[in-house]
Amino acid sequence: MKAVFIRLDKIGDLVSTLPVDQMPWLQDRKIQIKWVVSKGLGWIAKAAEPTREYLELNPKDSKQSTEKLFHYLKDEAPDVVISFQAPWWVGYACWRAGVRWRVTRRSQWHSYLFFNRGLRQSRSLADKHEADYNRELVEHAFEQPAGQTPVLKLNPVIRRHLFEKYDLKPEAYFIVHPGMAGSALNWPQAHYSVLVEKLINAGTVVITGTQSDDPYLTELRPQWQQHPNIRWLQNELSFEDLLSLIRTARAVVAPSTGVLHLAAACGTRAVGIYSPVRVHQAKRWGPRGPKALALTPPVDCPASEKCWGPKCPHFLCMDQIKVNEVLKGLGL
Repeated sequence: MKAVFIRLDKIGDLVSTLPVDQMPWLQDRKIQIKWVVSKGLGWIAKAAEPTREYLELNPKDSKQSTEKLFHYLKDEAPDVVISFQAPWWVGYACWRAGVRWRVTRRSQWHSYLFFNRGLRQSRSLADKHEADYNRELVEHAFEQPAGQTPVLKLNPVIRRHLFEKYDLKPEAYFIVHPGMAGSALNWPQAHYSVLVEKLINAGTVVITGTQSDDPYLTELRPQWQQHPNIRWLQNELSFEDLLSLIRTARAVVAPSTGVLHLAAACGTRAVGIYSPVRVHQAKRWGPRGPKALALTPPVDCPASEKCWGPKCPHFLCMDQIKVNEVLKGLGL
């Protein structure tokens, strides 16, 4: 039997979905699985252990991607396609290609129109981890009883030239990634700054990020960009370079973002900073790995989807995650 699994989303979403193909019963039934992922994220499937076969699609180019997916499905002729999260045209391409079993979670109109098997999941309740929701969808597709969710393992190629280029020693530097997409609450920059000040006494600190992370670096850059124990690598690294440095770091600190999930999957010690808002909680989006830890403010947050701001009695609760808690999570 052949199956195609589709997840057109961001890094953390893909990391929380890829491991579902490693459930033992899938291996026992010898189901051949290939993946469809967002353009630019194939490097995650390539670095995974085992390596996954994949097709990249651009979610922003629906016309071209619809045709590309349609022809891919016609050529592969899978018995089953599972769409974990995707725009409407993905379902249309699956239906048009004549895939026998088209599975998704029941939510928007296209999940009823183009798919013939679905599962109702109230993911907004955030009562389970994203990876567990994904596992349940696969079990529903193949009519299997509930089991345990595997954890993704990443084993990227180590790019040793980076050590010389940035004057780094393996497992002797910390990565601090203060930026995020902005959908959840983040730790104050002042706390990140104090953390960096503590970490430079224990080793080199690598600051990572992209241009979109600028709002979270405005206070940190003037103080730390030129420090001799800091490697300011914002906008300097390819995804493959970043993953290599994550793999050989002593530890990684980040808010709820893809970098944190990558570190956890690499087996690197990872400490995550999480919002207490229900849909943002670590219970749903926390890192999963042998050395992963998520920290959340010790408050009973009344918000379900968005922080109430000054109307909340716990406002500015992210301040309550102390630097010493992060240091303890790092084993320092």
